[in-house]
Amino acid sequence: MAQLPKFLIADDPVTDPENEYIFHTEKPRFFAKRVEEDEETAYIDIVEEIDDVEAFYKDSPEKKQELLEQLEDWYYSYMEWLEDDGSEDEEDEEE
Repeated sequence: MAQLPKFLIADDPVTDPENEYIFHTEKPRFFAKRVEEDEETAYIDIVEEIDDVEAFYKDSPEKKQELLEQLEDWYYSYMEWLEDDGSEDEEDEEE
């Protein structure tokens, strides 16, 4: 079986169109999403655990923080890629 990527985007435009989730495919497996506290404050947080994340990192909580930072970097790179891909599509239409 092929190795899954570490992070995957998951969404459900039919029943939950407002949210886009990030699935962490390795242990500890969980779903996270971008949480907006207000117009200026947003962060990535775990919203549903498949594996017990706290128990997994009980001896090294700093590794949990590192993972969330990796996830955040990955997500914002994904968002930039979406914007860049959309820009290229618009340029192709203009030609």
